[in-house]
Amino acid sequence: MVTVPAVGWRGGPVYRAVASGGAVGVALGVLAWIDSGMWLTAVIVLVAVGSFYGFFMQRRMARFWPSASELTGRERVNVVRTARRGEAITDAALAQFVVDYGRGLRAAADAARPFRWVVSLVLVVAIGTAVWDTVFGSWGNAVVSVLYLAALLAELFWWPKRRQQLLDNVDRAAAFADRHAR
Repeated sequence: MVTVPAVGWRGGPVYRAVASGGAVGVALGVLAWIDSGMWLTAVIVLVAVGSFYGFFMQRRMARFWPSASELTGRERVNVVRTARRGEAITDAALAQFVVDYGRGLRAAADAARPFRWVVSLVLVVAIGTAVWDTVFGSWGNAVVSVLYLAALLAELFWWPKRRQQLLDNVDRAAAFADRHAR
């Protein structure tokens, strides 16, 4: 839920599943195609990973922000965009939803914290794989391994700062909304 931008909240549950699953499925499908050189592999990864991730992410989004179902797509986007930017909500009727979204976003981030060690473990494996693929694999293997490695480095070093910035923004927006609702 923390990684889903405001536009990801535009539609209902099916839209959210397709949008989030489609984005991840396409990205990993392209990497699978570069790695294997086969379109069929890319399609399988797109469908399998995209379906699983989309279903999982949509359920997670609904669990951490259940009151989102009371809003229209435009209102959800407005609430999420305002909260993620740390701004004051202009519509008093949406103030409580900003607070609820902030609570849900913080809960989602806290739920993911115990699994941060997995990123370090996967990074070690990715370094070994990148070296192996560069020496013994094809150019596609090497490119994909380096891209995975770069993504893991971003996850390890860039994302924690960005996540904290988002959480700080959401807290600020919730404080504005709380004062606005009174």
